[in-house]
Amino acid sequence: MGIIPKDSFFVVKVANVKYFKRQLRNFAFIHYVLRLSQLQVSEISPELMHLYVMQEANLVAIANNKALSYGNCPDCRSQRTSAAWCKICDISNLKGKFYSWTSGNSMIDEFIQYTQLNANDSTDYLEWIDFNQFDLVENTNKRGAFSSIYSAIWMEGPSWNLDEEAEVWTRNGPIKVILKRLDNSQNINQEFVNQLYRYYKCLQSGSLADYFGMTKDPTSCYMFVMRYYENGNLYSYLDESMGVLCWRDIVDMLWAISAGLNFIHERDLIHGNLHGGNILVENEMDSIDTKIADTGIHGHVDKQTSYKQIYGVIPFVAPEIFNGYTLTKESDIYSFGMIMWMLSAGVRPYCDRPHDSQLIQEICSGTRPNIVSGTPPVFARLMLQCLDADSSNRPTASQLYECLGNWVTAICDDPDPSELSNQFDIAEEIKFSNLEQLHFNILPCHEKAIYYSRPLNFSEPFLYGKM
Repeated sequence: MGIIPKDSFFVVKVANVKYFKRQLRNFAFIHYVLRLSQLQVSEISPELMHLYVMQEANLVAIANNKALSYGNCPDCRSQRTSAAWCKICDISNLKGKFYSWTSGNSMIDEFIQYTQLNANDSTDYLEWIDFNQFDLVENTNKRGAFSSIYSAIWMEGPSWNLDEEAEVWTRNGPIKVILKRLDNSQNINQEFVNQLYRYYKCLQSGSLADYFGMTKDPTSCYMFVMRYYENGNLYSYLDESMGVLCWRDIVDMLWAISAGLNFIHERDLIHGNLHGGNILVENEMDSIDTKIADTGIHGHVDKQTSYKQIYGVIPFVAPEIFNGYTLTKESDIYSFGMIMWMLSAGVRPYCDRPHDSQLIQEICSGTRPNIVSGTPPVFARLMLQCLDADSSNRPTASQLYECLGNWVTAICDDPDPSELSNQFDIAEEIKFSNLEQLHFNILPCHEKAIYYSRPLNFSEPFLYGKM
């Protein structure tokens, strides 16, 4: 391994990786890559760790609160905006390759080119990837209302490796990815592409699931190429863990999810389909990484969306949506509240009953899942606020992010006990003293409890009456 240029990394003393990653969020680091060379984790001193960091926009150095300098481009001498990335020269190189690829659809070509012409670093854009670059393509038998999910090996891989001597990013080599196949996308329409323009920054944010680019399968359906998350989505993660999560991990996971939701809402966008299947999970050393997926890429791709048509997973859909209101930031917060409940309970909401018009009627009438015994009071209050029938009483994503960040500091990082940390300590003791009595998701879900997004075509008049 060559010597890393000083302008491509900084060194900071940290107690552990999990604490440092929380500080990254505190200082609004938008995108970062933790590189630990060829060393094993056990070989790295916890007091001194080299972290090579890339940013999407203004990256702040922890040591002195000054913006990091990435030096000047050796070709044009302009200031780099990220490690080994010159906005002028690298974008020019990407533009020079436009002639060498095509998706077969001018709207898709122009969209991908737009992301490249507006990139701020080496991961801040989408690329067109020929389908022959993928090996071992397999149907995962998972799907949503408008897409199906495949896994594959991308033989070239993303440009993740830094060649320190040449100061350029090189291909990673074979890497497992997810291919999200868009139904009927042979006839993709302008409305869907316009939606991609509005949301494309959400496809590369470090707070959300990573998207590498697009491809097209042999049937001419378009597919998004996503990072593969080893532990799957939140549903499968709870299944694997038998629903037993410690409260510290629950709060840390929710903080990460709130960071992604806040990123979306700060840009005056909404997710509109937030549920456990769209939260991707991966264990990273001593922390659990959770990212929101499917931001802005759900909906019909071949025809206009009907604003009267409801799609989603019933337990996560806000009651006002069933009453004819449009999706809002507040309806996203309701979905977040249901994710809070799911993590606290260790089971999927309403898993013991059919997801039908009767459940919708009860939700619209005020029914919510029972708070699990032993839940910290402060957690229960915030969750119920998110699930409030009056959407104006729900917190904002920014408030959630700030509140959960304070919780993380109090219960994970601050060595001094507080009333807040005591609540979670007591809840932890209650949970793990009653493990034998906790059934969690050992029992199967009801056969008509459906946890993937689908059209909710119920016509009963109570759905659209006043709440």
